[in-house]
Amino acid sequence: MTDLFPDRFMFRYEVTDRGYLFYLQWKDNNLFLKQFSDNNIVIQELITPTPDEWNDFWYRMDEIRIWDWYQLYEVKCMDSCVEGDQWELNIEFDEEQIESQGSDSYPSTFREFVRAIEELTGILIEFIHEY
Repeated sequence: MTDLFPDRFMFRYEVTDRGYLFYLQWKDNNLFLKQFSDNNIVIQELITPTPDEWNDFWYRMDEIRIWDWYQLYEVKCMDSCVEGDQWELNIEFDEEQIESQGSDSYPSTFREFVRAIEELTGILIEFIHEY
């Protein structure tokens, strides 16, 4: 059922000062996952979600209104905050698409998105802002 496959899918989450990177990209009908921690490759693999897993994921994306996220989420740090992480998302599925990125700032449903990615891949993401 290729109609559940994305046309484009890339998600990157990085915490530079911890040497952490989670990178997920759609390639050749699989999700290519690369995860580093302390600059060492922890995981590098191809993941093939089932049609049911894709269906659940797309339902969740509609539910959290990912298609309405802003293009940029950014906090300018002066003296009162510590810069921590950056993320980038580029998904095209069916007639929907989202290109969004952020630095130390997120849409209100970002944590739910991270959970959906974890469920789709079976891999935990070291998200630094638990809320």
